[in-house]
Amino acid sequence: MKDGAIATLKECSIIADIAKARLSEIKSNQLNIVDDADRVFRTYSKAEAQSWLGVEHATKLSRVIKSIETGPSPIEFEREANGHYKFTIQDLHTLADAMGIPKFVRKEVDKCQVLCISALKGGAGKTSSAVNIASGLAVNNNKRYRVAVIDLDPQGTSTMFGVPNLKDDDFTVGDILQGNYELDEGESERDFIRGCFKPTSIPNLHYFPARLSDFFFENVAEQIKIDEYDKPSTDKNKTYRILKERIIDVIRDDFDIIILDTAPALNTTFYNAIYASTSLYIPVLPELISLDATLKYLERLKDIYAIAARAGHEGMDYIRMLVTNFDDSGNKSHITVHRTYKTDLQTIFSNRVLAYPLKHSSAIPICADSYMTVFEMSPKEYPKARGKLLDCVSNLTDVVNEIEVLCCQAWPSISSKMR
Repeated sequence: MKDGAIATLKECSIIADIAKARLSEIKSNQLNIVDDADRVFRTYSKAEAQSWLGVEHATKLSRVIKSIETGPSPIEFEREANGHYKFTIQDLHTLADAMGIPKFVRKEVDKCQVLCISALKGGAGKTSSAVNIASGLAVNNNKRYRVAVIDLDPQGTSTMFGVPNLKDDDFTVGDILQGNYELDEGESERDFIRGCFKPTSIPNLHYFPARLSDFFFENVAEQIKIDEYDKPSTDKNKTYRILKERIIDVIRDDFDIIILDTAPALNTTFYNAIYASTSLYIPVLPELISLDATLKYLERLKDIYAIAARAGHEGMDYIRMLVTNFDDSGNKSHITVHRTYKTDLQTIFSNRVLAYPLKHSSAIPICADSYMTVFEMSPKEYPKARGKLLDCVSNLTDVVNEIEVLCCQAWPSISSKMR
């Protein structure tokens, strides 16, 4: 080995040691922030609870609260020092049940919506979009959709939001895809897979975590292809159906909406995500470099999807682009790079681009620094001007509402009433 190569290896080793130490510190900080699965990110005032529940008169809500606090199995809701209520999202679910506000119940004819968030260009806001949309769908209204996030990126960034205290013996998506698990005696496949979805402080939101070792699924998939290559009667496309058959099909009755956060890579895991999905969302920054990468992706999308089609995919309900990190500052009539490219996208692709862009906001990284989405942090706890957080929540609410409508349009029992 040449001297220069040896020196580079030594430098890489030093960098690796520094990175390992820093990762250990970050993990320790995570555990200090949240040391169990029952963490609570924010609370709601009585006025906010009234709005979420859709109650017209405050006195009606007061009577329900009193009946719960003084009933046969009393529940005492927490209060601020000034005596004002501070309800958790679980409390809101309790109030909704007590008031007879119906949960969303998906009909048998309405298939579970599997939303694939995919971008082959890094830095497009894929994970930020996935986790914030998931939280929004779960908490944005009192329908209480059952939502799950499946982290298909072995870097595990989504996992940091949903399962920041991931343990070494927790199963990840890669474990299931690779078959690295055994059922206990009497345990069903469905019960085991359901148990891999980790609860969050939002009762109707779960996460299936990822970790770095999930990368090895690519090796397993390649070995399967090699083993089956010379067998003429073998289905050559089965490696693309593993995610759907081993996970999605097993738990599809437990969730209404599943969000797949994919890695920016065109690999077997990516094709599994495409095959398992009912719709595709493509985040794109309204800038030349990102737009160029996205257009190249879209140019080959037919060839990419053809692989899923040959494997037996029944077709997407729709494909949409989401403009991310959109800078909407300054005079609204002033022409900027972001406004130019956003308009260009909407002109070229029409309604294939979501009407509402995900706007640039410092609130997203500030909340992420505490492993929270913007829906999970109370304005009172936000360390900067709370108006920034509220503006970001308002913008994301518009995005989430648009996605909710698309999901409803894909459900026959609901779409027939929307016409």
